[in-house]
Amino acid sequence: MIEKRLNNNFLNEFRDYAFSKIKEDKLYLVGSTRFKDYFIKIESVLQIKYKKLVSICSIDGLLNKEKFSTEEWEILQEIALRKLENQEAILILDVNDYIGQHSREEIEYFKNRLNLPVYYLSNLKV
Repeated sequence: MIEKRLNNNFLNEFRDYAFSKIKEDKLYLVGSTRFKDYFIKIESVLQIKYKKLVSICSIDGLLNKEKFSTEEWEILQEIALRKLENQEAILILDVNDYIGQHSREEIEYFKNRLNLPVYYLSNLKV
């Protein structure tokens, strides 16, 4: 028999985060590709445990950023901004207080143009 993906060992890494503070259902994850493990794990926690509809810009972009040309990466960033239009909130994965330039652009777009809730992973820590 296969063990659950979200077993106690998996969930222990995130036990100090109050994800229940996020009330919106459609959530977009924003952050640096250097924290891809956080994207993958938090997506699973939010979807399976909290039943959220979680989106990110590009799986391939997240896993293989270094393989994209500058032009391709800029296209993915434009698509990220378009995807934000369909979200109710965003969660910034500000691991070690790091927020990259593209993430900052997405945050500003979401806050100023869409005027919707922005959550920071660091602020969810209890």
